[in-house]
Formats: sequence, C-alpha cells, structure tokens
Amino acid sequence: MKRRLIIFSCYDGISCCQIALHRAGIHDYVIYTSEIDPVARKITMKRWPNTIELGDIRFIDPNDWRLKNVDIIFGGSPCQSMSAAGPKGGITTTDGRRIDTLYQYEMIKAEAIVEGKLDQVFNSSALYWEFVRLYRGIKKYNPNVLFLLENVANKKWENLINMSMGIKAKTINSSLVSAQNRERNYWTNIPLTPIDDRKIYLNHVIPDAIAGSGTRGVHKKVANWRSLPSGQRYDLVTTVRKDRKANCITTRRGNTAFYRNKKGKDIKITVEQAEALQNLPIGYTDVEGVSMTKRWFAIGNGWTVNILTHFFENIYSALEMKEEHNTFSKKM
Repeated sequence: MKRRLIIFSCYDGISCCQIALHRAGIHDYVIYTSEIDPVARKITMKRWPNTIELGDIRFIDPNDWRLKNVDIIFGGSPCQSMSAAGPKGGITTTDGRRIDTLYQYEMIKAEAIVEGKLDQVFNSSALYWEFVRLYRGIKKYNPNVLFLLENVANKKWENLINMSMGIKAKTINSSLVSAQNRERNYWTNIPLTPIDDRKIYLNHVIPDAIAGSGTRGVHKKVANWRSLPSGQRYDLVTTVRKDRKANCITTRRGNTAFYRNKKGKDIKITVEQAEALQNLPIGYTDVEGVSMTKRWFAIGNGWTVNILTHFFENIYSALEMKEEHNTFSKKM
C-alpha cells in the first residue's frame, strides 16, 4: 500500500512539483517548501493552499521535527551565475571568492550573520550549499531520504556538484517531453528508466509556428574586434532553430523568445504559450495582481513539469529499494 509521502521542496518557485506529483499519481502527501519571492508564493498559495511554507532556506533547521522524516528533498538551486548566458562567476561570494565546500560556505555565512551582512556576501548561486546542508542534516535522521537537484548544464561547475553530492550529473533535455530546447543537469539517487522522446514540436503548441527564433549578438568579423567600443562589437543576427523547437524559456523574454510562422514572420511567444512549453496548465500563473512580466519570470524560473513527473513516477520504487537494502544490511 502506498503511504503518505513527506516532501521538502527547496527554492520552490511556483510549485511546479505539485503539478508533477499529481501527474505521477501521487495525491497523498505533505509538502514543506522554501521560497522567498512574493509573486511565486502568491501563485503557489492560490493553486496549492495546503502548502506549508518554511520561509528563507538560509534559516531552516534540518533538526526541525517536521523535516526528520522527509522522504524526498529536491530543488533547482539558483543558477544565474553558473549559466553560460549569465555573469558566469559560479558559486562564489559577491567579491569573487570561490566556495568549494559546505564548511567554507558555513564559515563565511556565520561571519556574515554576526556582521549583519548576510544579504550582501553571497551571489545567488551560492545558495546551492543550503541544499547540501539540509540534505545532509535530514539524512542523519532518515538514511533512506531521496534527493533530486536541478541546475544548468555547465561543465565548469558540474564536477564540484558531483563531488559534494556524491553522484554524477545526468544531463536531460526537456525537448524529450516538450516543444522547448532546455538542457539541464540533474543529480539524484532515484533510479530512472529512460525517457522516451515524445516528438513534441512547436507547431503542436503553436499551430502557426515553424520553429523558435530570435536575435543574438554575434561579434563582428573584423581583426580589431576587441578594440572596438563595447557597444559596437556585435551585430544582431536573427536565427531560426532547425529542430522545430522553441528556444529555452528563461526568466526574461529578451530577444530569443520568438517563433517563426508559416509566413516567415517572427512573433513573440505569449505568456500562455510559455506555460505550455513548460508543461504547465494554461493560465496556471494567471493570478490576480501578477503582471505579465512577473508571470513570465516565474515560468522561466520553474521546472519543465513532465521531466519532474518522470522522476516522481519512480519515488515509491526507489524508497522500497532503499528500505529493503537497509533491512538486509542490518541482518548481515
């Protein structure tokens, strides 16, 4: 008999995880979340009013009685500084010190709290270490706890996370289950079956669409490219994808969130279309008081729901395997 699950969602965003849980056939659960963005929380509480919010992840205690029996902890830690499109600083302090261990992070954090400067010391990607801290803390009470972490596919930082999580990343592209190109790394102790390519293309979501399009800055092909003023180094070039997919939905529409229609015109992807590309129900982020810009940000900051669903479909079997293994080990 499938028992009630206890779930902890770090960096919960708009709680895409709860859509995925229901699609995976999991309806009996208690979920604790950490999220500080007021817009994301507003959307979550509108759609999932039974969500139990624990507040800022930096101040959550893994010894909290509510977390001692968590079955799975998961989250997509902030990735702006690890993205190829972002500032590329990685897991660092704001003054550029690289943070390679949880111990190092906690020492800097403790000092910052004493000085009242916690909000100024770290870049957002350093919050990854909070996931490690909480996972290790919960594991002391529940050795069978499952984990799932998502971040951008970036080789430069992948090895650091591999070592601290004790497992190698699995690179999965959301294009397998959606009409969007979105390659991400996943670290998990949930055994997975292969994800079949559902062959979903952009015209399945937007009937008039041929492929994703957008403008990108390409540096000018001149010998003295680097000596040019920064504002003159690039030409804007319009590109059209050849795989019949949309470009990755990010937190800002920018110049890449377009599609080319059958008449050869490039048209902005709407917020509702972005929801569909992330496997969200249409109108999921349509909550009173939330602007279109903030809806787009929340969508781009979320999971591709059907990728998460695939992981969740394996939760019960993974827990059973862990429990059987621990029972056998004790007998030995």
